[in-house]
Amino acid sequence: MATSSPSPEPLRRDAIDVVVFDAMGVLYSCADDVGELLVPFLRGKGCVLDRRDIDDLHRACVLGKMSSADFWAAAGITGAPDDEYCRGHRLTEGVVALLAELDTTGVRLVSLGDDVSEWSKLLRERFGLAEYITGWFVSGDTGVRKPDPEAFTGLYRLLDVIPDRILLIDDQEENVTAARAAGLQALHYGTPRLSTMDRLRRELRPW
Repeated sequence: MATSSPSPEPLRRDAIDVVVFDAMGVLYSCADDVGELLVPFLRGKGCVLDRRDIDDLHRACVLGKMSSADFWAAAGITGAPDDEYCRGHRLTEGVVALLAELDTTGVRLVSLGDDVSEWSKLLRERFGLAEYITGWFVSGDTGVRKPDPEAFTGLYRLLDVIPDRILLIDDQEENVTAARAAGLQALHYGTPRLSTMDRLRRELRPW
């Protein structure tokens, strides 16, 4: 995670209809899922590809250019172990309590994540996040990943909400910057000011 991203203007809490959560590093505790989870998992399964090749395969899968089954096969792994791999992910501490609280305010909760389609579905089902998050915009489905401007323009078009009434919470500074450039409100999670879900909760008050 980057360490600083000062907010250019105060959060306009009364002008938010949709709160958008990034997946890795926000909903889920691991921000570098490739380096910390995927590569060790592949090595444990006997994958001998170098890191650059793994990154290329993962990028293609995240953009929906191949299925997770094709990814495992290309990495030399038999059995397409989606479930086994996804068990390594953990929710960010306090995120469910925050989602439950926001759900009572009437704002819509969605997720905009750069992830493999099959893995995103497994994770949201495993953790029961669909109880609160009603829309899942996953790069593996859309073919567009942040910080591509189309990730944000496509989002507000599909939501049919004007950009400045959408708040993005993301742990990557470049995504926060790109979202603001597209007209969204945005908060940089993982900075010292917003290092925990409890601090994020306090930032979002008086909701």
